[in-house]
Amino acid sequence: MAIQERKGLIKKIEEELDARVLTVVTGDRHGMETRIATDILPLISEHLTHIGSTTELALFLYTPGGDSIAGWGLVNLLRQYCDRFKVLIPFRALSCGTLISMGADEILMGRRGLLSPVDPSVASPFNPQAPGPQQPGGVNLLPVSVEDMIGFLDLARKEIHLKKDDAMVSVLNVLANHVHPLALGAVYRAREHNSSLARRLLLSHSSDKAKADRIVAQLTQELPTHNYLIGRIEAKDIGLDVKEPNNEVDRLMWELYQDYEEWLKLITPVSMDLDLGAEQQKRVHYERAAVESLHGDTLTQHIFITDNDLIKIAVTPPGAQGTVNQTMARTVYQGWVKAKDGEVVL
Repeated sequence: MAIQERKGLIKKIEEELDARVLTVVTGDRHGMETRIATDILPLISEHLTHIGSTTELALFLYTPGGDSIAGWGLVNLLRQYCDRFKVLIPFRALSCGTLISMGADEILMGRRGLLSPVDPSVASPFNPQAPGPQQPGGVNLLPVSVEDMIGFLDLARKEIHLKKDDAMVSVLNVLANHVHPLALGAVYRAREHNSSLARRLLLSHSSDKAKADRIVAQLTQELPTHNYLIGRIEAKDIGLDVKEPNNEVDRLMWELYQDYEEWLKLITPVSMDLDLGAEQQKRVHYERAAVESLHGDTLTQHIFITDNDLIKIAVTPPGAQGTVNQTMARTVYQGWVKAKDGEVVL
C-alpha cells in the first residue's frame, strides 16, 4: 500500500475516534525481530511535540513485546500530552504491549486483537547455556521464565506431594544446581517489578485497588504460560477496560495493520540466500519497525532499519570432500532514521 493510502487510513481513524493517532509497530519477522526498548522514547517525544496537547490521544500498537521499563516510560510520556489516552489493538500487543494497554483509559480491541501475560523471561549473564552450537565469540544463554521456575516447585508440591521442609529444600537444591541462584533471583525480582508496574499503571486511571490486584494476579501469575494468548472476550472477563470498536473503526484498524504487515514483511521470514540470489555480493535494506503520526498532510516517520552487506563465500564443511556456498552478512548500519512521506530526512 502506498504512503498516501496509509495516511488516509490514519486520517479516517482520527476522524472516527475524534482523537489524534500515533502508531507504534515493532516486528516479529523471523530473523529481523524488534522489540519496544527505551530508544523509542525520544522518538515518541518528538512526535508528541508536533501533535501538542490534545483531549484524546490514541496509540495504534502492534508488538511482540519488549522492555517493561520502556513500556512504563511510554505510557507516562503519552499521558503528559492528553486528557484521555486509549490504545488501539488490531492484532497482537503482547507482553510489554499488554503492560502498555493496562495504562490506557480505554483499550479499543478489534476482533482479532490479542493480549498476553506480562510475566517476564529474564536473560541474565547467570542463565544456563543453551544446548547446541554456540555463536562465534559468544555464548547462547537460555531465557529463564518465572513460570517455569514456579512450575517446577509446584510439580514437587502438588503432583509428587512433597510436603516436608527438608524434601522441598532438596528440590530447591536441584533447581539451583541447574540454574544459577542469581538467575533465579533475577527472575523473581523481574516478576515483582512487572507486577508493581502493572498495578501502578492500572491505578493511574482507576481507584479500584481490589480490581487492580485481581487483574495483576491473573496477568503476572495465574495464566499457564508466557505464550498464552488473550482474546477480546477473555480480556473483558479478566477485568481490563476493553471496548469493541464499531465495524468501520475495526475495518480501518485491520487495514492499517495489514499495510504495516506488507511493508515490514512481518510474516515473511528473512532468507539471506534468497535476498542475495545469484549475485556474489549485495547490500540489502531491511525496514523493521516504525513510529508514525500525521502532521497536517505530512506523515512524519521514524523507521528502524538494518543495512547488511551479503557476501557469498565457499566453505568446506568438516569431513566434506568439496566446498559449498554460504551467505555471510555484515551489518553496515542499524538504527532509527527519520523520514517524511517515505523520504529519509538527513
